[in-house]
Amino acid sequence: MADNTNLETTNTTQEAPKNESAPSVEDLARQVKELQAQLAKQKKATDNASSDAADWKKKFNATLTEAQQAEAARAEAEKALREENEALKRDKVIGAYSNRALSLGYDADLAAQTAEAMANGDMDTVFAGIGKLIESVKTKTVTENLAKQASLSVGTPPTTNTVQMDEENQIRKWMGLPTKK
Repeated sequence: MADNTNLETTNTTQEAPKNESAPSVEDLARQVKELQAQLAKQKKATDNASSDAADWKKKFNATLTEAQQAEAARAEAEKALREENEALKRDKVIGAYSNRALSLGYDADLAAQTAEAMANGDMDTVFAGIGKLIESVKTKTVTENLAKQASLSVGTPPTTNTVQMDEENQIRKWMGLPTKK
């Protein structure tokens, strides 16, 4: 093993090397003021440009004839009607898909989600919805089959004699004879 030696350390302070090219605080403050002045000039120019554009738009709209203004209003109304028509068509398609999904056994929420996905073309969500439907049908089928299953009796299991007696009693009953006990 290595010998442990006691080493003493001395506290020394290091000073950053003096760099002649580093700017002073005053130089930095002056540069900040110059940049702020340039920013103010640019902001003023942007504001002036915006107000000029608004003035020109007002002048342009004022120079339009009534027929041109009516045409512009009609075009805007037509555009709004087209957008509303497209939205109604989309809602109709979603409603039709939702009704078809409900008729297949989907629950209401899953039918709505799947119909929306079909209208959007999101096939991953459509297949996920189909998978949920399959799982719910499986669960429902198992539950129904368990409900239909005969319950187990606590009595004694049937023997050969009791089975033969039951068969004979069924035949006697069919023939109109009294059953044996």
